[in-house]
Amino acid sequence: MTTTMAAAERAAVARDQSISSVAEIIRDRLPTFGKRPAIRYDDGSTYRTLDFMEYVGNIRRALQVIGPDQERQQVVCTFVMNRPEWDMLALATLYTGNVLFPLDTKMHEEELAHLLKQSPPDLVLVSAASRLRIKGVLRQLGLRSQILIADLYHVFEDRDAPTIGDLEDNELRFSSVPAPTCAEFPAPASRLERPELVLGHYATSGTTSLPKLVRITHGNIVAQVNEGMDVMNLRKAEDLLNIGPYTHIATLLEFLVTKAKGFSVTYFTREADQDTVLEDEIKKMKRVGVRIKALMAVPKFWIYIMKEVLEEMKNKAVWHNLYEHLTSIEKHAELQDIGTLDKAKLNAMRIFLRNKMGGHFSYGISSSTRIDPGVVHIFAKLGVTIIDIYGATEASGIIARNRLNESRRGSCGRLIAALEYRIDRPRTLPGSRHPVGELLIRGPTIAAGYVGQQPDAHLDADGFYHTGDLARVDEERWVYLVGREKELIEWEDGSLIDRMHLSNLLVRSIWVKDALVTRLNEDDHLSVFIFPDWPRIEKDKEYQAALATGLRPEEALRTRLLEAVAYAQSLADITPRLSTDKIYILARKLERTPTHKIKFIRELERLDLGSYV
Repeated sequence: MTTTMAAAERAAVARDQSISSVAEIIRDRLPTFGKRPAIRYDDGSTYRTLDFMEYVGNIRRALQVIGPDQERQQVVCTFVMNRPEWDMLALATLYTGNVLFPLDTKMHEEELAHLLKQSPPDLVLVSAASRLRIKGVLRQLGLRSQILIADLYHVFEDRDAPTIGDLEDNELRFSSVPAPTCAEFPAPASRLERPELVLGHYATSGTTSLPKLVRITHGNIVAQVNEGMDVMNLRKAEDLLNIGPYTHIATLLEFLVTKAKGFSVTYFTREADQDTVLEDEIKKMKRVGVRIKALMAVPKFWIYIMKEVLEEMKNKAVWHNLYEHLTSIEKHAELQDIGTLDKAKLNAMRIFLRNKMGGHFSYGISSSTRIDPGVVHIFAKLGVTIIDIYGATEASGIIARNRLNESRRGSCGRLIAALEYRIDRPRTLPGSRHPVGELLIRGPTIAAGYVGQQPDAHLDADGFYHTGDLARVDEERWVYLVGREKELIEWEDGSLIDRMHLSNLLVRSIWVKDALVTRLNEDDHLSVFIFPDWPRIEKDKEYQAALATGLRPEEALRTRLLEAVAYAQSLADITPRLSTDKIYILARKLERTPTHKIKFIRELERLDLGSYV
């Protein structure tokens, strides 16, 4: 190869790894992928494939809904689960330089009204299932937005939905929009030439207060896409399984990167942590030839998968040694050498996990909250790499990240190159060797503030954004998180208690479906609230045997929950004890954000202290 050819090849690779505008993805890249599978969706009984040719055609169709380049930006709201029509309208919105405003279908009415009032939409994409609900909230606010009904494809979300019936004069079926006659894209909106142009209104998590709307600019999106181009790598016959809703900023990055690189994405919109659901759906995917290579999900999902695997080990005598080893390793917070274990059994366990995920699974991406290092390392021993990504809506996505071949135990990743940082008010916590403080960041990925506030109101005098997260950063820019400061409880000795982390430790027990830990009044201990995993408990042979001896169900339940609390306490490294005097029983799963963080603002108001074992 000549020097000139090598230089040209390097230049081509560099171009493939970066963009200068979102319009490049839509106009220049998507049409080149032809008949390659773009997305696969659940129609209620099987998984259907949509290729890039049809995908591109429907983006042009969506452009007709939004209309030509207009001087005033439109706000385009979406209130659907992940489905093909979301993709098409979202990309058309970005291409025309309008504002994408996604709302999660699990938000309650107070949150919806709060956000819609801040950013009144011109157009709202709905499904048959979500249509009446969003119309009710809009009516309550006195808003009469145009309603676009997603009906080009029948998806799982539409199952059992009410019939659409007669339309009001502000409603339009997507299927009634004629297919474009021109095979070419019109020119993108000229305003996309401005990096400061706001293209997204994305809601924060809203764990301790009502969510805010963050203003995401074109420059933010371009910087994040370029940062994320090497997060994942797939061959043509491999898929990314997406479990997170496209209403969160982390999934916007995944959405655009996979489209920029021509990757195939399979949408999973069912409740993955319900018994057998994930396994049943992966079998359906496998039957139609889907090869899941990578999976993107929040930490709670990875805990669920780990529990499934550990339970399999626990219940099979041949694997029980491995189960005891992995769980005891974690209790000591260090992974010991497993060279003494039977290699054949370990390999069988790795094959079991791989087959459980379809036979081709090799790595995952965990975003949103931090994932426990122990979970990452257990998966590593079972042959699966998990890439931890730390981000924030106000940072338009990634703040720090691990890579497939670059990670550090206990760290949520290395700060991305575009960001400067400071540690504000550093102090040394009891039991810690390193000072920690609030992480402050500055750079091109920091969003343009909140809707309804001055553009720089979220920045300090030096232009730094205060993340609200306590952390330390080492000399090589690796970030080690303590937790979100406003969600932490300060104990009398000065130590900080991360309630979200403790809840996640409890959920790792095979007996616990959901859990919350908090301090009641001025107690000298932490109280534990658990939603038991009843199906798993009731089919457990030891539980059944205990009942057969005459033990009362609540006593048999308490025995298992005591085990769960003791396990969490052994991993927590905290001053206070997790009380077992009363283990409170939740009547239902907790209300969580789209990224599965606990909505403390709602749950702490309705704790039931009358039900316990």
